[in-house]
This record gives sequence, structure tokens and C-alpha cells, in this order.
Amino acid sequence: MITAKLANPDVFISASPSVDTNDLMGPSNGNAIRWYLTLASDQLVIAYAPHSRFRSELQAAAQKKIPWYQVLATPGLRLGRTDPNLDPKGADTILMMKLAAKLYHQPNLEQTLLGSDENPKQVYPEEDLIAQLTSGQMDAVIAYKHEAIEWHVPYITLPNAINLGDPADAKTYAQVSWQPTHGKPVVGAPILFTITVPKRAPHASTAVAFVRYMVDGQGHSMLMRDGFTPTKIEVGGDEAAVPHSLSSTIQGKIS
Repeated sequence: MITAKLANPDVFISASPSVDTNDLMGPSNGNAIRWYLTLASDQLVIAYAPHSRFRSELQAAAQKKIPWYQVLATPGLRLGRTDPNLDPKGADTILMMKLAAKLYHQPNLEQTLLGSDENPKQVYPEEDLIAQLTSGQMDAVIAYKHEAIEWHVPYITLPNAINLGDPADAKTYAQVSWQPTHGKPVVGAPILFTITVPKRAPHASTAVAFVRYMVDGQGHSMLMRDGFTPTKIEVGGDEAAVPHSLSSTIQGKIS
């Protein structure tokens, strides 16, 4: 929407550096942004409705008493996720399932739990998923950990080898990929949130101050309390274009 000039935000936060590099940077994207900073990392979890009729099974999975994928395969359980072609989390969900299939030696796991990539019985806009989960219309959704904490719902954690939340497992994540309807293949990588100020930001100086607040101030502390994981603040894109007031926060360049 930024490149199409349908939105003109002061600050842009993404759940994947690939969105910055593939969709916003370069002449083909109107050089909508020239740089970005890594903000925090996160991991995928399975958030579930507190009053789901499958609550006891979901709780048992959360306590590691039964496999989580066994519970999600229960007939009648309603699982929700976002569109993999529109949302990085939706694509990460597919990558997570591919990793799980390898880890648990269950080659049909992705098909069993997700069906088609854009299964209309599962894929909903983010805001609809939240409403359906909290109202009990959905039993479980694939979510970021910080979302489950923000929604005040219980959740099942996943092994680091598949949750896309541990940079130490980056090589493992990179063993899987997914081809969206349009664009380049999405390769598994640790979930990394980024922040930037677009070229056309109407209040650029205020936006830069907000970025500083988020990467090196109370805003960053709030993110950690809400379930994010701290990460090294690295720059992507043109480091020379980063505003001077942010240069002292940079701890490296993203590879």
C-alpha cells in the first residue's frame, strides 16, 4: 500500500526483513524506504480459546503431555491462520509446518493440519481471527507469542527447531521454503521485526524520534514485557541514509 501510495505512514514496522527488501526498497518499489533497523524477534505459538470444548486436550499439549499436532488433528477442532500470500505470519505458519513434518517424521503433517495453502476454512484476516478466538468461535490460531500475551489467552509453545524464534537454528529454518502465488520463494528464517521511516513520511523528525524510542527507549522495554525477545539492533539497506540520531543505536549490519 505504501508503494501504491494508498498509505503514507510516518513509521513502518514489519514482521520480516524480506518485506522491506523485496517490497519497499529499490527503484522498482519507488525507493519507498532506504534503510531499516531490526527491532525484536518473536516466535510462533498455538494460541487457544480458554473456553474451547477441546480445552483439556489443548492444555495437555501445552503441558507437553500429548503432541500438539495430534490435538490440532482432532476432528471438529477449528484452527485459524492468516493468508500466507498477504501476511508474513501466514507464510511462517506454512514454513513451521514443513519444519514440524521433518522434526516429527510426519511427511503428511502440513496437509493434515492445514489442507491447502489458502484453505478458506482456516484463513482469515488478522482482526477476524482475534475476534473469533476470544469469542470461542475458533478453538486455536497460529500466533506470535506477543499476540497471545496481548490477547490474554493461553498458548502452546513449540520447539525452537520449528518455532522460527531462535537465531541459533537459522540453518535448520533455511532447509524449508514456500512459493507464494506471486513473487520470490520464502525461505525459512528467524522471525525478526523491523522498523523504518518511509521516504515520504509526513512527520519525519517525529517519526525518527519514535524509532529511537522503540529501539533504545521505554518502547523497547515495553516490547520485551509483551513477549518479544531482544535482538541485536542491526541496519539493513543503505546505512548512510540512517538519520544521525539513530546511528548510535546500530550494533551491526544485517547479513
